[in-house]
Amino acid sequence: MNNPPDMLPADRQRFLKEHLMSEIAADTNAARPRRRLVWLIASPLAVGALAAVTVVAVPEREHGDASPAAPAPSASSTPAVPTSSVPPTSSATPLPGPTDPAGMLARAAKAAASSPDPGARATQFVYRREIQDGARETKRERKSWFPVDGRSDSLILDPTMENGRNPWPAKLSDSPGAPRTASFDNPTYEFVASLPTDPQQLLQRLLSFDRSKRVSGMPMTPKLYNQFAFDDVQMIFQNIAAPPAVAGALMEAAAKIPGTTVVADETDAAGRHGVAVVGTNGTMRVALIFDKTTGAFLGVREVLLSDLPPAGPDGLPPTGNPSPGAGNGKGYDYASAILTSTIVDKLEAEPASY
Repeated sequence: MNNPPDMLPADRQRFLKEHLMSEIAADTNAARPRRRLVWLIASPLAVGALAAVTVVAVPEREHGDASPAAPAPSASSTPAVPTSSVPPTSSATPLPGPTDPAGMLARAAKAAASSPDPGARATQFVYRREIQDGARETKRERKSWFPVDGRSDSLILDPTMENGRNPWPAKLSDSPGAPRTASFDNPTYEFVASLPTDPQQLLQRLLSFDRSKRVSGMPMTPKLYNQFAFDDVQMIFQNIAAPPAVAGALMEAAAKIPGTTVVADETDAAGRHGVAVVGTNGTMRVALIFDKTTGAFLGVREVLLSDLPPAGPDGLPPTGNPSPGAGNGKGYDYASAILTSTIVDKLEAEPASY
């Protein structure tokens, strides 16, 4: 069923209500609720996390980096090369990569942007296979299919859902009585593909989008604008996907949103490590995690802010470890890990291999 005019999907409305209530609680010095923020990717109607680089098959690894750097060749395994044939500027030891968080993210974004573009057609689907886990959730595998143009049926297969299936989100519609057009409020892969590939221009689009209908009876403060912009970035990476050039720009734009920071090491639900853009969303510290080498979106990690050290004087999200017992002993309230992300021709079609 289509949504009434000027109304957002119910799951987005629940997120906004919780978000605004947390803002009110903070302003009145009331204690924040010690429960997981109810929002799009955490609710039973949540969609599967989507990768930033559309055609990616991230190896399943229980621990460590998803794409570790290849070891330098040893003397015993490297054939002897005549000295005269070696260029004067060559070196047996490769130059080290950046070690600062901003440099690591910039390198990952460049790698993501240079990945092959799948050239997705409007009639195709973004297929996702992932792990989801949480303090109040069962660790499980989830699959999803989302139409590139948003105008045909979607599907999520998740054992925790009723009958293990859920059609989400609602299809776009041109109906005059109930329009549902593509935008940051209702993003599709096709919409995301139309976004600027320049990080600064993309940042301006994110920060200038009119999100006034997301709140009722409260002013849209700069803080809310920034947090909604970060929420939209998360929505794209987890639930929509982006062509490589846009994905790379989106990574850098996310790091420029006021109130976000970059962290050199975060861990997804499969135990893989990556560089992350970290922001806040209501009562949660949210980390969007990317492979340090390929720039592929690995997943998300959310921790209740009350389980973390307080933010520093700069007001940025805390980067420390959660307190003992956080997330019912898991150390996080929600986490995901992308295992496969690709384009397929039909609903419920599986890729040839994964």
